[in-house]
Amino acid sequence: MTNCTDNQEKNPPSLQRLALEFVRPDMVLARDVYDEDGTIMLSAGTVLTDRLIARLQKWEILSVFVRNPRIDLPEVSEALKEVTRNRARMMVEHAFNAIRKAEQFSMSEEEQQTVHKVVEEVTQDPLAVVHMAHINRNSRDIMAHSVNVSLLSTATALAMGINKTEILHEIALAALLHDIGLLMIPQDLLARRDSLKPEEYLIYREHTNWGFAILQESASLPRSVAQVAQQHHEHADGSGYPHQLTNSTLHPFSRIISAVNAYENMCVSFAGSNGCKSHLAYESIMAGAGSRFDLHVAKALLSRLPMYPPGSLVELTNGLVGVVISADSNLPHRPKLKILGDSADTLFKESYLFDLVELENQTVFVKEVLGDERAAAFISIKK
Repeated sequence: MTNCTDNQEKNPPSLQRLALEFVRPDMVLARDVYDEDGTIMLSAGTVLTDRLIARLQKWEILSVFVRNPRIDLPEVSEALKEVTRNRARMMVEHAFNAIRKAEQFSMSEEEQQTVHKVVEEVTQDPLAVVHMAHINRNSRDIMAHSVNVSLLSTATALAMGINKTEILHEIALAALLHDIGLLMIPQDLLARRDSLKPEEYLIYREHTNWGFAILQESASLPRSVAQVAQQHHEHADGSGYPHQLTNSTLHPFSRIISAVNAYENMCVSFAGSNGCKSHLAYESIMAGAGSRFDLHVAKALLSRLPMYPPGSLVELTNGLVGVVISADSNLPHRPKLKILGDSADTLFKESYLFDLVELENQTVFVKEVLGDERAAAFISIKK
């Protein structure tokens, strides 16, 4: 147990992503808030008020990054610049709109450059994806889901040793368009996809075949893009759909994107409205490695995603509350923390380091990751 100083440990992110319903007046934005066109609506450093929070609600902003005064440390790099993320989202939206109008989707030169930009930014800093593991999106936001899957699939491919730009571009593109078949599914089914009747689920499953049929008609797209659309719900052990393919018959890109798609969807389904429980999704991928998911792919994906992302507020079994600083990739469930307070939400006068790998701490475990509601309350405690 040691006192925590800036030069002793690599700085964790001094921000917290909160669902808007838990954001309180006087919290300070840690990152700019953009609209879908990439225009800044509110700048980082803005002190939030009731009026501004109401404006964010009107703009249908689901979550924001706020400064965590408990860890007043430098900003970490983003895995994907917000402008690039928004452009990728707009590209997916363009594809959906073209198909909706019964037009064939053809990528513009600008959209080609957007895919290249996604690959370029992930390649420049593949480890930055660690800090976007706090996935937080509306469960029905197909556009945001597609961009997340593209980002994580590219990072996973890099971790597997795939470094040819052309291949990475194809993987990123296939991931962006993998859910295009959802256009053909009735909206009322999509709105309640987690509670479908058996006969409705059979209809929903057809989005994979629809995606293949739609994308194979586009001469400007590689065939792999259509194959991924059809296979992104297949599993390595043959338990997936629509054709119960096994690992040996799956397209290599599908092996990557099916695992990433499952991870991203699990993050959101576990989260509800109270923050992403990425550690539960991490554990599910780990449990399925070598059976449901290709072993090589699962290992590569998990190597880019810590069980407890840096900046996570967690409570330990001994009642202490701290922020995750780092973790050994060989012991992802035993992170190093900066202890801030206790389970009674008491804030200590001085923080200190607590490493779960150390021998004297072997009987202590992470009990839970603080949800957005409790994290917001902890951030708001006055010293």
